[in-house]
Amino acid sequence: MFDNSVFEKWLDTKSQELITKIGNGEPLSSEEMIILVLKAQSNHFHHLDEDIRNDMKELREDFNKDTRELKDGMKELREDFNKDTKELKDDMKEIRKDMDKRFDDMLKRMDRFMIWSLGLVMTSTIFIIKFLG
Repeated sequence: MFDNSVFEKWLDTKSQELITKIGNGEPLSSEEMIILVLKAQSNHFHHLDEDIRNDMKELREDFNKDTRELKDGMKELREDFNKDTKELKDDMKEIRKDMDKRFDDMLKRMDRFMIWSLGLVMTSTIFIIKFLG
């Protein structure tokens, strides 16, 4: 593959020669002007590369920061959800206990009513049998 360092050394040497030539007031040929244009483009690409690398580094840091903040936020939401779920389960246990107590109380009342009803029917039956008989 093509080694950039060899090309860059050659381009640096040639461009320095041409700058010296311009400094002496000598005219440049079209090929020599192309070498200077290549040197200018090479410098431009080098600066663009550095800018892009720096921008990518900043973007990566911002992304990592945002990701950490998002993870922290998700952790807080999960903890809040777990806390709320536990509270809801505790509330449901209390409601279930209350419902069981009410149901038991209602069954006791029904049992008492049935005993009184049976007693009343038995007493009435005995009274009617004794009275009619």
